Amino acid sequence: MRRRVILALVAVLLVALVGIGSIYGVIPFTQQVQGEKHQPAPIKDTDTDQETLNKNPLSTSGSCGVERWAVKTGTDADVGKINLQSVTQTTIATLSALTIPGSLPSNNRIQPTETTVFQLHDTLTQYKLESDSDYHLIVADGSGNTMIVEIPDPACVGASSPLLPSIKKARAAFDARYTPNDTFQSANVPVTVTGVGFFDFLHGQAGVAPNGIELHAILDIQFGSGGTPTPTPTGATPTPTPIGATPTPTPIGVTPTPTPIGMTPTATPTSGNLIQNGGFETSGNWTYTGTTLPTRSTTRAHSGTYSLRVGATSNQQGDSIATQMVSIPSSSTSAALSFYYWPTTNDTSPYSWQETDIVNSSGQVIQQLFQKTTNDRAWVYMNFDLSSYAGQTIGIRFLDHESAGSGSYYGYMYVDDVTLSVN
Repeated sequence: MRRRVILALVAVLLVALVGIGSIYGVIPFTQQVQGEKHQPAPIKDTDTDQETLNKNPLSTSGSCGVERWAVKTGTDADVGKINLQSVTQTTIATLSALTIPGSLPSNNRIQPTETTVFQLHDTLTQYKLESDSDYHLIVADGSGNTMIVEIPDPACVGASSPLLPSIKKARAAFDARYTPNDTFQSANVPVTVTGVGFFDFLHGQAGVAPNGIELHAILDIQFGSGGTPTPTPTGATPTPTPIGATPTPTPIGVTPTPTPIGMTPTATPTSGNLIQNGGFETSGNWTYTGTTLPTRSTTRAHSGTYSLRVGATSNQQGDSIATQMVSIPSSSTSAALSFYYWPTTNDTSPYSWQETDIVNSSGQVIQQLFQKTTNDRAWVYMNFDLSSYAGQTIGIRFLDHESAGSGSYYGYMYVDDVTLSVN
């Protein structure tokens, strides 16, 4: 009897040991080596949406999208409500905190988000060509937040869309740097992205924000322009600026020099190039103002012998400005401003920048074409469509700002080959 009891106890112990062993067999060993950092998994595309496509042999992938396509490309009933003359600086975190709409109409916009042009200063991490011919870009901030921004194929955008010219420029700018295909490629470069707010359906897209917010369509993209918005010093109020620009910061105690009132336009032809002396080979036609006057220079020239140096090589305290007034004929069907500039600085954006503006006859800025703080030290080509100014007298203004203080800081640029071609 005792032997039977002992055998039963042994059997129970064996069963218990086998059970414990099987439990340990299925529990993964997750101990982390001391000092080892957790590495986040790479972004995977888990998109489960089988989007309906329209065939278009002119598009990059051979197809264009359907889902909310009018809203994405600016051919919807509410496109006229987009304020294209103002850009709102924002962050991925701010946009991701917006409430998810209850419904997403196919031909109308969720206001005010989808009628606002936003600008982000973040890092482009990955990009891909989608089946609807969009460029799917993933941008990330320093805290790991991500969202999607997209550039449609111009071939998939209706000719009536007021966004089409900007979409074309953004797409061309991206094509000049990258070659997207149907798999994600890494970039990891700082970008400034400007585009219209857009809520997309959530279907597992790579890099999607929690609420599906995107910038779609992208209207302007600039590479290597830093990962944080241009700071605005205490007490200053940012002025809304047009697409592709960032607010011009005004350091405390520094007052930008206005262009003098009463400038008159140089007599210009009614077609061809309206800019006089755009190569600065002679000393006329331009008005120089500011605490440091621009000067013609033979140090650097994109063509010919001279260029214009806007700003000083040292000890600059304030603005250096060159302006030329022109009258664009009302009969003009197109007007394109182009120029080359060569920027350099050892300072930072709150105290140093270069910019180009459209001003009125009183020197007030009508449109800021761009404002940057870069040390490219190379000739950079710029081109802007000014067709909307037909029938108006405007000023083309180049401005360099530097608040060197008591330090050895500098920031200036050379400008050359300025043209304003009209037809």
